[in-house]
Amino acid sequence: MICLSKPTKLAWLISFLLIGLFVTGYAFASDTDSKPDDANPLRFYQGENNSYLQATIKAELAYFNQGNSWFGESRQNLGNHSGQWWEGTIRPGIEGSYFFNAGEAYGRVDAVHGNTDGTDAANSNDGRGDISEMRMEDAYIGWRSGNMFSSLGKDFLDISFGRQQYVAGNGFLFYSESSNGGRRGAYWMGARHNADYAGIVRVKTGGFSSDLLYLKADDKPNSDTKAGGATVDYTFEKMGNIGGGVYYIDSDIESRDSMKVYDARLSLHPFAFFEGLSVLQPFVVEAEYVYEDPDQGFSSGNGWYVSGGYQFDVPWKPSLTYRYASFDKDYDPLFYGFNDWGYWYQGEILGEYVLSNSNLNSHMVRLNVTPIDVISVNLFYYNFRIEDASAFGVQSKDYADEYDLTVDWSVNDHVSFSVVGAYADPDDAAKEQTGGNKSWTYMMLYGSVKF
Repeated sequence: MICLSKPTKLAWLISFLLIGLFVTGYAFASDTDSKPDDANPLRFYQGENNSYLQATIKAELAYFNQGNSWFGESRQNLGNHSGQWWEGTIRPGIEGSYFFNAGEAYGRVDAVHGNTDGTDAANSNDGRGDISEMRMEDAYIGWRSGNMFSSLGKDFLDISFGRQQYVAGNGFLFYSESSNGGRRGAYWMGARHNADYAGIVRVKTGGFSSDLLYLKADDKPNSDTKAGGATVDYTFEKMGNIGGGVYYIDSDIESRDSMKVYDARLSLHPFAFFEGLSVLQPFVVEAEYVYEDPDQGFSSGNGWYVSGGYQFDVPWKPSLTYRYASFDKDYDPLFYGFNDWGYWYQGEILGEYVLSNSNLNSHMVRLNVTPIDVISVNLFYYNFRIEDASAFGVQSKDYADEYDLTVDWSVNDHVSFSVVGAYADPDDAAKEQTGGNKSWTYMMLYGSVKF
């Protein structure tokens, strides 16, 4: 671990701006000079058949400011006052692919340097002030079959092993097999997703795909949690996809050890083939259900959600989504993560810092608009209720209402910015748990540059 002094914020800001100026300048030059799409100043080898080797770099910087955190009682709940803080990451790496008669060999290695300056809203750095650490993230190799099995399609078989991330569906169950925050820094950014090691065998032909996996989580504190199993998906033309999986968990966490997990999910446009009902074709239904069967002595867990969404064919492309999610008190959320705003950290205040996806019921309404192609705006409403109040240590099930606004600006393929504003109003359960009764306000400014 490397502890940084107070000037760290300035150093991170200067580094971020320098990388941003370089990337923006190069992107501008690429546009004006009409360079080919694969032109990259960090690519130092370009071989035949699209083989390549190149360096990569990504830098993120975010500033957080909040009022009345933990409903006015942050010191009582965290042991430290949490008002404002900074987070930053720098991620240098090398990646490449080599194409030959027997397919494609590929690999990547990189590291994440994460930093937190100040006490974040989860107090993950436990009042230690500036926290900074560099750790290996990607370190994997793999092979794809190319056209070896031409009758089954290109890249029918894909085998990889090493430090890598495994994702199933939209991240409800498998997305982040690593921990962030604490001595690793950058709690909110969550730049570390990879398992300590993972072996994945993927097959894909037509609309069918399946994964065989075995992984060990890189969590902290280390729970020695391992997961193995199979995931299956089938994609229908125009209509969407269905999928699921069966997994076995081995862990030092007693309630998780020897647990069997069954997952089923779908994302479908039910009116896709009804040409006479073209107005209903943009309607999409999503759902997922997870059943956890633990070893003897522990109760089974259930987690599920169902949502319906519709995109209107008018300027700004507004889409409206409603979702209900339910997790009973014995449900273990395992490796969920951030796939998109609201998935699966529910709420930029409560889902990020207070509530996990267990012993919780939630209603979500999301409105998304795109004023111009490079800007996306989301407005969220959440209502949170505790599933089992006594197990949560409170009398009321009504926890809180939260309102979020997110604005994303993709300047180009290399530079992006986001702004988040959030407001949470406590109900009886939140007041009982935290001892606070004030409305919690929150603001975040974020920028990212990458190559």
